[in-house]
Amino acid sequence: MYRLEQNFRSTGHILDASNAVISHDPARIPKTLFTRKGAGMRIETLGFAYGSEEAEAIAREIGRRAAHGAAWHDIAVIYRQNRLSRAIEEAFIKARVPFEIVGDVGFWQRLAVKDALALLSLSASPEDRQSDEAFRRVANKPARGLGAKSLGEIEIAAQREGTSLLGAVPHTKLSPKCGAALSRFVQTIRASGRREPESVGERLSWLLEATGYLPALRADDSDEAANQRENLAELISLAHDFAEIGQIMEHAALASGAPGEKGKERVQLLTMHRAKGLEFRHVFLPAWEEGIFPGNNARNHDEERRLAYVALTRAMEQATISWCDYRQGATTTPSRFVDEIPLENRINRWNWMEPQSAARQTGAAWAQTQRELSALGLA
Repeated sequence: MYRLEQNFRSTGHILDASNAVISHDPARIPKTLFTRKGAGMRIETLGFAYGSEEAEAIAREIGRRAAHGAAWHDIAVIYRQNRLSRAIEEAFIKARVPFEIVGDVGFWQRLAVKDALALLSLSASPEDRQSDEAFRRVANKPARGLGAKSLGEIEIAAQREGTSLLGAVPHTKLSPKCGAALSRFVQTIRASGRREPESVGERLSWLLEATGYLPALRADDSDEAANQRENLAELISLAHDFAEIGQIMEHAALASGAPGEKGKERVQLLTMHRAKGLEFRHVFLPAWEEGIFPGNNARNHDEERRLAYVALTRAMEQATISWCDYRQGATTTPSRFVDEIPLENRINRWNWMEPQSAARQTGAAWAQTQRELSALGLA
């Protein structure tokens, strides 16, 4: 059997790190990739206190590299779970870094997030006609037997009574099953406004449980339901930072704005699964933490390890792994995959912080390697 072991994409340090991580997979056919592109720069491994600090540092570093000539489209941020994009999105918007979320929508446009915000909006002003769109969005989530005909009857009753759609439910003749389910929903929404003063996060968490929205997601073992639960956990954590519902609604509206103009070069944001087959000169890998990568609910840690290998080998020149000490209300520790990267292949700071003499040597070696590859027609 002939093995294709030469890698034409990544530099030596990146391949050595990747080989070290994947070597712990017992099911893998023994194979060690090599490169003729030289050692290159070591893997940057960086720890931060909070996820927001991590995201802001990534945004700053990307801005620095862009100022030194890196093209936006040559840079990617690759993460394990799509809900992890939220902090990155907001840091990029603040830093004016143009970005594109590959194969997905932004955090604030995701289904479960929009549903949760609709519940908050409805609970804040249940009798206001401005809350009608929120009612239409979530009154049948989870299913309560509310079809187009029943909703039409509620619309007619609302016009007749001069009230909101939620306020019209008691005045509408509905089937016994639908009527009972909607009455419980209305009572829950109104009860949320009578609760003791609490943070927006606490109200949101209560609403998601009391309306049956989260229990329905827990009963669904699909990957899509798992993703939605993760997005809601991120939203609840974020919501604790807001004193009023209006504030988080305003924040969501601002953050939902388009990240850039069509056709403009942008930094790519994507999950590890979507990164397969792609390559970028600069790759940032945030949230390499136990419980996230590998995840607490990961069915196969060897598959997680293979994703780590895929993520690292997307990088052609520079790979940056990061983690934080505190995320989503809990303390975290670096991923086991970080410890598996040999010390000689990683550096616990940005590469540009290396002594100038070492940086010059690395740059000279890289330039020579590029010249050799060009002569061979491989660059």
